[in-house]
Amino acid sequence: MKYFKIIACALVVSLSVNGCDKEELLPPNHAKGKIIKVTGGCYGEIVLIEVENPKGLGSEGTFATIGEVDKRISYSNAIGVPYFSKTGIPVSVPQTVGTWLYFEFRELTETEKQNGNLFSPNPLPICQMNIIPPSVNRLIITNIISYK
Repeated sequence: MKYFKIIACALVVSLSVNGCDKEELLPPNHAKGKIIKVTGGCYGEIVLIEVENPKGLGSEGTFATIGEVDKRISYSNAIGVPYFSKTGIPVSVPQTVGTWLYFEFRELTETEKQNGNLFSPNPLPICQMNIIPPSVNRLIITNIISYK
């Protein structure tokens, strides 16, 4: 009877540990997420991606363009990447809201952080007020593994 209780307890613990949803382990510098916004003009050329995995890669916040407060988006783990055309991602990969991506990424180099051209339109628009771009962690996508 003593062994039965030990085995029953071990079974309950095993089921409770294995029954929980676990985040899929991805290789280093790999992520999965969905495009939630593509900004332009005075907001900068930023593709916002809500990252599903890994947790903690992005940042939390809200964003709305002036005059479209009713179209405000909220995010809990978003990153901002430059327009795909600026980093060599093939034009066949859609850069549209709702596109799900599995991709490789890297941090911005010091030169890229200082330069700012990756996230700025060319030519720069004339903005009549101080417009703030979305507050997100900025990264570079180096490779799109899959999308849908």
